[in-house]
Amino acid sequence: MSDRTPTPEPHAALDAAREFIHAVESKDLETADRLLAPEARQLFMQTHRAKTAEGVEDIIAGRVKGFCVADIKGKKDVLGYTKALFDKFTPLRWRDQRWTAAEGGREAHFYGKGDMTVARTGKPYRNIYVIRFDIENGKIVRIAEYGNAFMYVGLLIPPNGPERRGALRAVGRMISPTMSARSGR
Repeated sequence: MSDRTPTPEPHAALDAAREFIHAVESKDLETADRLLAPEARQLFMQTHRAKTAEGVEDIIAGRVKGFCVADIKGKKDVLGYTKALFDKFTPLRWRDQRWTAAEGGREAHFYGKGDMTVARTGKPYRNIYVIRFDIENGKIVRIAEYGNAFMYVGLLIPPNGPERRGALRAVGRMISPTMSARSGR
């Protein structure tokens, strides 16, 4: 008998991440729910480096950390945030999608340009995203979204409960001796 954790299939993380992004674009909360682990976290890392190819490479390689502006904890709150996206944007999609899978099948990275419309104003929303998905036992345990988080705040749409709690938790990361406001972990 072995106490070693089995190595996931090389594209396990990539498959789960792609399915999650598709679920968000399709506004399919049931599929998003199925893909998330109960202890899932979603971190929002402020950085302007997602705008250039070199910056994207630096984010994926871990050379750029960003600054945590929201830390949404638990499947229920991650789904609450996701539902808020469904309500705030129509359509909700990304163009120019690029995907990479990290060796070992436990991490995938997504790059995409938002091609969204703010539902209440009809105005376009064009943010750029680099998103890291961490996968354990076939479930998403962490989503770290790197981009211009202040553009989202600039919509001036009141945050829902999970978004408020996530912003407060990010403040806690700034003063915590054990959690980093810069690592995306």
